[in-house]
Amino acid sequence: MSEIGSYESRIRVQSYASNIEASPSFEILKKSLEIVAEEHRGRLTNYVMDSVGRKTYCDIAIVTPSFSRGVGIKIDRETGEVMFLYDEYGGFGSIARKITEEITQNYVAITLIRAMKSLGYHVEDMSKERETIVLVGRI
Repeated sequence: MSEIGSYESRIRVQSYASNIEASPSFEILKKSLEIVAEEHRGRLTNYVMDSVGRKTYCDIAIVTPSFSRGVGIKIDRETGEVMFLYDEYGGFGSIARKITEEITQNYVAITLIRAMKSLGYHVEDMSKERETIVLVGRI
């Protein structure tokens, strides 16, 4: 049966009352989705669809040519917990999970790079299609 499912993530967004979009964590999350969208020739939106075309609105979502239903993100305003939303009906679970894994990997990488920079390290990011080399040296 087709329906939008909620799937836990390891990401937590620091909450600023009801304006979650003002959070630096949300900005990193959005950047993570933008990177995945660019790599998959997709776009960002604010909803996902099930297999029959019913929309479910969310905080931010990515739609790609390989998964036009989209993978959405819903953020709990009290806990900052990030949930992935998607409909895997019809054998699309693996592509949806791949997209969620890429979003999570990008989020962790961006967070790490920013943390290292704040500690005074020189971090150089040289991206080559999912292969990222991070050079770290103390200034």
